[in-house]
Amino acid sequence: MKSFDQLLTHEIAAYEGRHEDLIYQAPVFYRLMVNLLDDPRLPERMRPMVLSTIAYFILPVDIIPEDIEGPYGYVDDIFLCALTARHISHELQLDAILTENWDGECPVLPLIEDVLTREKELIGEQRWKMLKYIGM
Repeated sequence: MKSFDQLLTHEIAAYEGRHEDLIYQAPVFYRLMVNLLDDPRLPERMRPMVLSTIAYFILPVDIIPEDIEGPYGYVDDIFLCALTARHISHELQLDAILTENWDGECPVLPLIEDVLTREKELIGEQRWKMLKYIGM
């Protein structure tokens, strides 16, 4: 059986369209969240936030549903991962928790900031709806 990130990689492999550069980062953002769960530096109080972010990634019906939008539907999942990652980094005052759990080709910290500065372009006014959806 393939892991979720392998299925995700396969699903987005042929995507060409809006924000394709970002969509191709979806499996790496997913793995970042999973890797954070195994990191002993992640406090117990932050585990529910990471688990909620992973669950949001897996749910097919969310703010921008993959069932309707195809691979483009991962843009909100990526945004939520970036938001969660930045919160963890700022709360712990520890960028290394992100850089050491990132297996992507581009540097994670500038990518996270880029995603978050493009909030309106990526998810419009949906941030609070998304956070409410997962209980954050």
